[in-house]
Amino acid sequence: MDQFDYVEDYEVFMNNFKRTEITGAEVGEMVVRMAAHFAVYNISKGISIEALSKVKSAFQSNPDPSTGKPISAAKANTLSDATKEAATYEMNKIHVENIEQYINALKSLQKGILIEYSHTS
Repeated sequence: MDQFDYVEDYEVFMNNFKRTEITGAEVGEMVVRMAAHFAVYNISKGISIEALSKVKSAFQSNPDPSTGKPISAAKANTLSDATKEAATYEMNKIHVENIEQYINALKSLQKGILIEYSHTS
């Protein structure tokens, strides 16, 4: 499996976290970096939705080859689910969900660090 940029960034950050003390501000910087990744992958997701919609539309616009009648929406959806456009959309959706989880985990980490800091000062 190829390493994705956001996964690599997160792994580097977490390895540093294990080795050295990290501040709330450093976690905040990582949240911002992940937000930038989120924007890029969310745009890709939007582009892939558009491409998949065109594929579905093409299936619905053409007659069913087995009957010659208009193809049903359900069959058009099933056929479009087997295309590379559908696979691309699903992968982009997974990336966006992964990044959301990373951001949530980082926010929790940041909150914990800030609470710990407030108890020591």
